Amino acid sequence: MATVTLQKALGAFYTDEPAVHRLVEWTICSGSNSVLDPSCGDGAFLAASHDRLLRLGSASTKVYGVDVSADALRIARERVRSARLFNKDFFDLTPDALPRFDCVVGNPPFIRYQTFNGENTSKGHVRAKEAGVALPRLASSWAPFVVHATQFLREGGRMGMVMPAELGHAKYARDVLRFLLEQFRHVGIEMFRDKMFGGLSQSTVLLLCDGYGEPCRKLIISSSDDMKGTSRQLVRADVDAVKSGRFRFTHYLVPESVRVLYESLAADSRVKRLGEIADVGIGYVTGANDFFHLSLQERQELEIPAQFLRPAVLNLRNVRDVQYTRDHWLARRAAGEKAYLLAIPAVPKDTLPLHLQSYLQKGEVSGVSDRYKCRIRQYWYVVPHVRTADAFLSYMSGGQPLLVTNAANLVAPNTVHLLRFARGHDPLCYASSWGNSLTRLSCELEGHALGGGLFKLEPSEAENVLVLQPSAAQVKVLTTQLPCLMAHSPERAADVADRYVLKGRLGLTASEIHALRDAALKVESWRKHR
Repeated sequence: MATVTLQKALGAFYTDEPAVHRLVEWTICSGSNSVLDPSCGDGAFLAASHDRLLRLGSASTKVYGVDVSADALRIARERVRSARLFNKDFFDLTPDALPRFDCVVGNPPFIRYQTFNGENTSKGHVRAKEAGVALPRLASSWAPFVVHATQFLREGGRMGMVMPAELGHAKYARDVLRFLLEQFRHVGIEMFRDKMFGGLSQSTVLLLCDGYGEPCRKLIISSSDDMKGTSRQLVRADVDAVKSGRFRFTHYLVPESVRVLYESLAADSRVKRLGEIADVGIGYVTGANDFFHLSLQERQELEIPAQFLRPAVLNLRNVRDVQYTRDHWLARRAAGEKAYLLAIPAVPKDTLPLHLQSYLQKGEVSGVSDRYKCRIRQYWYVVPHVRTADAFLSYMSGGQPLLVTNAANLVAPNTVHLLRFARGHDPLCYASSWGNSLTRLSCELEGHALGGGLFKLEPSEAENVLVLQPSAAQVKVLTTQLPCLMAHSPERAADVADRYVLKGRLGLTASEIHALRDAALKVESWRKHR
């Protein structure tokens, strides 16, 4: 069996038995079916397929497997002696190299774009392009893999695959979904609250495609708590939303009545998308945060002059307020956090103070100056694009994303988002109303889970979040009451935001507010379980 390191390099996270059983039972319908697992690994799908065919009355099963790992194939051979196995990179195979199959089933490699490069990137992208899908370089390996796998199916064939949940939110995944809807009569996505892989941080779903080569009739989204189908919910999804790029799996975790309410509120002139009233961007990129950010103790020990430092915030952890004040910053500095950015002007190193030159020398000896983001600069130690912002927004978080005003005039790296509001839009208005249930649900629907409970809002996703501007009187009440409540009773803080913003500003009923809150909590619960 491959080591964990090798597994990660190959994207080889073998599928738990319940998922194998579910995919094989759905995909193989007849004892006469032929089956291909294009990344068979240790043969879990091959063995399950072989057993399924025998139960359906097959006298001699037709099971094929492909894998780049010879070690894994040796195990697969022991499990299914009759299988035809190929020790190859799947991207090296064309459909002419094998017979066409009734079923393709398996778990494609989940290799991130950072490691999926070189010749493999070229082959995968070429195969996808041959099938009609032009993928960007950043696409993970599963994307060209699943596109290429469809080319091995017979007319009317079925495909069952484990997929990363990014199928429902990544930009390049939209092209994969559009392609699948063009190739199959029915496309289904099954989501589970409980994790499918114990050792994989990434959230996963099951992809079920039927009727290869036939016009698409429907896209079905299924959600349940676990592989047993507990609390299963089936929804017919909007195919046009996929084609327009507005499709996300999480939208179908909430009841249709809430989706209708959400869309009606999105169309209300009193409700805005964050991108309509603010520019959402990333902070500066140092290339080595630990080197370029200093704690108070480090600053004092290194004797760095004040003119080469700027007060900075690296994250919004432990903030329970609608404003990031100087008191917050001083408290984090006192706690030993790195609270300063090393902000050096674009001048030769030998013109800088000796203590600063000495610190930069350490950076050169330790290799900081050779890191990509540093070495491409005219002066490796000059961090570009350092700007202040009106407000900060969480980029990644374990709980609800936070929006706070930049009351302390701090700078921030790309670990948080920087917001610059349009004229006439007070940042404090939106920070004080941010905790309402509509915005809370909107964050969950527009952002995406990373696995392990982590939540991520890309700038383009944050720009789609629904926000409201309360009246001046409401802002005064909210900024007075919320800080204490946020620190000691987050749900009571949400009650206050809902009362003044959703009821007071939009006139929503108690049942409508309750429905929005319940939907937000449900999506949060799913994210934290995965």
